[in-house]
Amino acid sequence: MATYKEKVGTSVVNYAGNYPGAVEGELWYDSTNKDFKYNYPNVATAAWATGGDLGTGRASMSNAGNAGDTIGAGGFYPPGRSALAEIYNGVAWSETADLNQVRQLSPMAGASSTSAVVFGGTEPPYTSKVEKWNGTSWAEVTDLPSARQYVMGFGITTAAISAGGQTSTFIADADLYNGSSWAEQASLNTARGYGSGSGTATTGLTAGGNTGPAPRAALTESWNGTSWVEESDLNEARGSGLAGSGTSKTSAMVFGGEPPGTPTAKTEQWNGTSWTEVGDLSTARQYLAGSGSKTQALAYGGNNPGGYLNNTEEFTSGGPVGAWSTGGALNTGRRYLGRSGTQTSALAFGGDADGTNGTDLTEEYDGNSWTEVNNLNTARRTMGCGADNNSALAFGGQPSDSGSVSNLTESWNGTCWAAGNTLNNARGTAAGSGIVTSALCYGGTPTPRAYTEKWNGTCWAEVNDLNQGRYGNAGAGSVNSNALCFGGFSSPPSTYEAKAESWNDTCWTEVSDLNTGRYGIMGTGASNTAALAFGGEAPPNTGKTEDWNGVAWVEVADLNVAQADGNGAGTSTAAVAFGGASSPKAMTEEWSGSSNTTKVLTD
Repeated sequence: MATYKEKVGTSVVNYAGNYPGAVEGELWYDSTNKDFKYNYPNVATAAWATGGDLGTGRASMSNAGNAGDTIGAGGFYPPGRSALAEIYNGVAWSETADLNQVRQLSPMAGASSTSAVVFGGTEPPYTSKVEKWNGTSWAEVTDLPSARQYVMGFGITTAAISAGGQTSTFIADADLYNGSSWAEQASLNTARGYGSGSGTATTGLTAGGNTGPAPRAALTESWNGTSWVEESDLNEARGSGLAGSGTSKTSAMVFGGEPPGTPTAKTEQWNGTSWTEVGDLSTARQYLAGSGSKTQALAYGGNNPGGYLNNTEEFTSGGPVGAWSTGGALNTGRRYLGRSGTQTSALAFGGDADGTNGTDLTEEYDGNSWTEVNNLNTARRTMGCGADNNSALAFGGQPSDSGSVSNLTESWNGTCWAAGNTLNNARGTAAGSGIVTSALCYGGTPTPRAYTEKWNGTCWAEVNDLNQGRYGNAGAGSVNSNALCFGGFSSPPSTYEAKAESWNDTCWTEVSDLNTGRYGIMGTGASNTAALAFGGEAPPNTGKTEDWNGVAWVEVADLNVAQADGNGAGTSTAAVAFGGASSPKAMTEEWSGSSNTTKVLTD
């Protein structure tokens, strides 16, 4: 990103109102309001979002790595302890080589999924055994000085700390592993176990846990490489395997555990001085695992009264906040129109403007305004896709409310439309994605259809159907081998669909549902792992927007105007929405994955 100095040198722009060309941090003078102003980025509040599920739900796992690259191993699920190991790549878990020994309640240290060391825990009974992971297999290495369980641990494979735990009683022992042997270190100030550990061998933190006198502790102790220092307590005392993440004694986080009574969802961040409560976990749990930092973390597994959990949650703090802003209006407002392109090079074609009859109108968008260009050969409500406003494909549709659905195909070359080979199955209000040489059409009317057809630049071929027939659905994808279908209407029974399906060039697979099912939904995106869903009829019409990360849908900022039956183009971080069934039918809104707030320096 260009800096203020690189963009405008040392002068201050004089502009009447808010300056649309301002870069982040650039100062300008608002001559209308007589204020100096600048923009700064909006950032997200701390929040958890859904991640990919573990292959096997379990509690009391060992864990190491970061939020996008972690390994979880061992644990407990009925009927007993486990040696299972799984690796998370930021999207999904996959099984890898098992531990040599079943165990639970064992800490693990390591920077990634390819390098970790696990020590102590319960086999039963409690153990001193240590295993090291090299990314392929586990090898038994030098034992801890003594057997123990419920240990708090942190660090990496060549510099790991074991702190506290339990033998016949809770202990305060601390030991340092250097990659080959263990050496005794200064003891904790308070003997305890079941707490969280985070940081490195020279700057770490332990928090919470269980002690002898008090069942649950709020205690915090920091490690400076030589000694332990008592710090400010957690806001809520908790033990029973609360999880933690962090990079040092001044930057950490804890989440979950038991306060006591029932498992908690509470999350607290540590700034080196005090703990602050932030966004709760979506699912309260105890004996969970966690990894990452104070701003990007992972929580997975654990248990609660509902059973043993396999769900994963991803924590983000301080990320960019997306927002919709008003763009240039269509020259002719309409619904059920086709789309192609990007936020700054889009095409809108067909649709109906009067609520009954199809139109042949085509308009192109340059990121600021719409311009009428040559019309479709056949007026109709239609579907479409394409790379930009110079290349598009229009297919199917319906000439009017009372007319039969169409199988016509037309291609746009930037100047005019040309007829092409027809769809095998005529349909309306389906979804389409791809480009003019590689497209996919799926769903549609007159009844909720599951038909899918693939376009190779010349003709359509029938391929495997959707799992759920629907119409009024939306889609994402840039080629015919990769797509996402979401929302729509199905029957019987009459359902405003939340279901989403991912296409892999062979078949459709059901993935996580939208948070809000809806018909007449609009959407766009580059692939089946990055998409944006917006608007639709829930009912009533909604402005809700959801972002798809390949695993889950996350609600983000709403459209400014609740709208259905329009369309959209672009990517999940830079999109444009246009048209619709209700006033204003000509509306255009632009989505940015990041947004700014204008700060006034003077009154």
